[in-house]
Amino acid sequence: MNTKISLKSWLPTVSVSLASFIFVTSEFIPVGLLPEISRGLGKSEATIGLLMTIYAWIVATMSLPMTVISSHWDRRRLMLILLGAFVFANLASGLATSFNFLLICRLVVAFAHAVFWSIAIPLAIRLAPPGGHAKALSIIAMGASLGNILGIPFGTFLGQSFGWRMAFTVIAFVAFVIFLILYRTLPLLPSQSVTTFKRVPSLFKRKTLVLVYLMTALTVTGHFTAFTYIKPFLQSIGGLSPDFVVILLFVFGASGVFGSVLGSKIIYKRPMSSLVFSLVIVLASLLLMALAVHSQLWLVLLSFIWGTALTIICLVFQSAVLSEAPDVQDVAMSLYSGIFNIGIGSGALLGSLSSSNHLGSVGYLGSAFVLVSLLITFRLHIADLKATTGATH
Repeated sequence: MNTKISLKSWLPTVSVSLASFIFVTSEFIPVGLLPEISRGLGKSEATIGLLMTIYAWIVATMSLPMTVISSHWDRRRLMLILLGAFVFANLASGLATSFNFLLICRLVVAFAHAVFWSIAIPLAIRLAPPGGHAKALSIIAMGASLGNILGIPFGTFLGQSFGWRMAFTVIAFVAFVIFLILYRTLPLLPSQSVTTFKRVPSLFKRKTLVLVYLMTALTVTGHFTAFTYIKPFLQSIGGLSPDFVVILLFVFGASGVFGSVLGSKIIYKRPMSSLVFSLVIVLASLLLMALAVHSQLWLVLLSFIWGTALTIICLVFQSAVLSEAPDVQDVAMSLYSGIFNIGIGSGALLGSLSSSNHLGSVGYLGSAFVLVSLLITFRLHIADLKATTGATH
């Protein structure tokens, strides 16, 4: 009986996790379908890659304003509006016949995304049973990871087999199902506070928070400089088949699930060690891309440890943001989401520029940013990050 009650009490948090699954799938599906969309719309891969950059920068610039504007809305109502817009825009993406039309559709999704990731983690923690902070964070990370392990590889497979438009159409259908689940499971959730822009400057007086934001921007930029163009890299440099690319994306996603489980157990006990070790792994992964591309076995192993480490890094950063700004979590997370997406957009842009000249150098270019993040970690000895994340357990 207690087990059933316990499981039922987690359903609202799990439903938000499902939403994170489909948002991640939609955001990164262009990575798996870059060549297909390029051929379908008659644009270069570098141009199609800019969909990632523009999307990410819209999220980056609109996360805070949209969060402030909607701060007084009931959270259930807001979540359903976001999913409704998401369904419509992805369905329209499946009908796109030009780059400009597809770009407009992606912008609509980006606006929904800007608010979603600002409220999703605080909302999941609020919905969780008492004492469930760490588990709620892990559940949301699990949903995002499943977007990588199932959504992106399956969407890539659909796009390769039935055309890239089919992938967006299926994403819209799955999102509608998730919309119905949220409709049934989310309770009424009045906003706990009305946010104004006046509260933003105080966040930048918190040293640990500013440090986390800076390292987030650097790390994410480095990762997406390479990851955005992973499919052209594997096919052009390694001569690998599209089917193997799907397998590798699946492995990368699976590593995220493993990383979310592992991270929930270690980041509160050893946050600093977890962060340093994971940054070293991501750095090494980027540097080894050009060597590993000639061996499928090494690529699989590299992808798994790379994805695991990246997930743990994100968990450390998210936990630090939440615990450093308990009074304004929505605003702090909206800034984190915005900065994260600045990293995605910057990485995609740098990858685009690099791929136009020398595709094989994207890993080396990305590693430079991760190295700076690692050096900052060593240099400043962020003991306050350790104290903050440890205190939330």
